[in-house]
Amino acid sequence: MAIEVFQGGSIPRELSSGTMEFLWAKWKTLNATNSLSFQRLMEESDLPVRANLTCLVQTGDDFVYMYVGKAVQEGTGFDTTGRRLSASKTPVGRDLLEVYRHTAQSGVPSFVRFAGSAGRGQIWQGLVLPIRLAPETVFLVAYSEQINLHSDVCAHLFQSAPEPMLIASPIVNDVGDVRDGWVIMMNDAARTLLDFHDGIGNLRLRQLAMLAGFEFGFKLHPPVPDGTRSTLKPAHGLGAEVIRFANAFVLRLHRQDRAGARESVLAPALAPVESIPF
Repeated sequence: MAIEVFQGGSIPRELSSGTMEFLWAKWKTLNATNSLSFQRLMEESDLPVRANLTCLVQTGDDFVYMYVGKAVQEGTGFDTTGRRLSASKTPVGRDLLEVYRHTAQSGVPSFVRFAGSAGRGQIWQGLVLPIRLAPETVFLVAYSEQINLHSDVCAHLFQSAPEPMLIASPIVNDVGDVRDGWVIMMNDAARTLLDFHDGIGNLRLRQLAMLAGFEFGFKLHPPVPDGTRSTLKPAHGLGAEVIRFANAFVLRLHRQDRAGARESVLAPALAPVESIPF
């Protein structure tokens, strides 16, 4: 299958959110007291639920989207309200149809997880709650959340990288030349190199003594492709490479030896293959 499914029992707590646990517990209580309805499920809650909801009604062995919340529309890029689930020809869509059929037939909630189609490190996870309207008709309430692992992984890789790097938002003069930058992020290697261990709030690059001698001099416009690189003239024994993006730039630093050559930065040694646990 293209998705990961947990059915019956309980949802995995290490994966679920507080909102999912709240909805799961409320569904169980209302179902046990024969008072389950969509209105009762949604009432008496201050949690921002509706934007993440998808509601479907059973029609035979298919399901029709009756409501798609704003957060789900923005995350997927389209609104499927009024469409049949079977109209989706993607592997995830086909698997969801099978999961929804099982959930409707069993009357037991399901928890699903799958990777987003955009390939940007996003995981969708959802809690599917069945509400029986008639003997052959079930209303499904799916609460979905999008987890962006891409940003977490990239932030960790940046912070732990062996090369000293800073990310800055450009400060320009009246003709658009970049003269300085507000520091957005500074990795551990850069803090060590620059001997800077304070907070970076309201910090500009030129306030760091070892960076004050750099002449940036590039323009924001006309725009260049993301990742465009240029080299700055060395200053204070440091060399620097600028990697440009639309609204920020990366400053990658390295020490210069006395002959003006770049000193290499050694990455930490990797553990032997046999010592890595699986």
